[in-house]
Amino acid sequence: MSIHRFFVNKISDNNAVIFGDDFEHAVKVLRLKEGDEIIIFNYEYGEYKAVIKLIDLSQRTMEVTAREMIRAREKKPSKITAIISLIKKDKMEMTLEKMTELGIDRIIPLVTNRTVIKIKDEGKKGKRWESIIYSAVKQCGRLSTPELLPVVEGVKNINIGEGTAKFFIYEKEDKNFLIDEAIKLAPGSDACFIIGPEGGFDNMEANEIIKKGFMSVSIGDTILRAETASIAAGTVLVQALRRSAWKN
Repeated sequence: MSIHRFFVNKISDNNAVIFGDDFEHAVKVLRLKEGDEIIIFNYEYGEYKAVIKLIDLSQRTMEVTAREMIRAREKKPSKITAIISLIKKDKMEMTLEKMTELGIDRIIPLVTNRTVIKIKDEGKKGKRWESIIYSAVKQCGRLSTPELLPVVEGVKNINIGEGTAKFFIYEKEDKNFLIDEAIKLAPGSDACFIIGPEGGFDNMEANEIIKKGFMSVSIGDTILRAETASIAAGTVLVQALRRSAWKN
């Protein structure tokens, strides 16, 4: 049986506290008890085997003691950013989950000319997305969580700093391929890719993206759904940069 993983805000003298939704899930759903073993992780310190020391139902807190380090904090030389055009709710949520599982470091939601999804309450939607990302972090074994930036309105407002390799996943591109460009990246390089919505970018948007320094690249001979294209592009970049790190 797998041991359940929980994020903790702080580990001090090998002690930590679990509260909030994680406490409710641990006690009411998983029915964990004092003395049970779990895994805790923290973005600053790493991941540990731990034991539940005290469950306080009145305060809705669970005190745990870290017993053994499993692995230290991740140190990633490369950062990968995914700019994801808004798509239908279930597909967008699945895309966020998969970007997290792949190891993407930063996610930027984008509104385009062909975006059909309207966000009425960005704060509420952001919390929902953060919850999905957090659940994926716990499930996949990451020690870090991808940064979810506010929704960007229009490609003209995309701002990616200098020194980042920028790739435009474009269905009309037939000469440049992402895999060829990705394996050319130097170890430790930062990379970014942008994915269009259902129906893709219009010609004006495509030209604007290229003007911003994005290289148009292909990821296949067929037209992929937005969520499929995101997973394909993310996989290529993650693997290429990991490969370069191993070989360095």
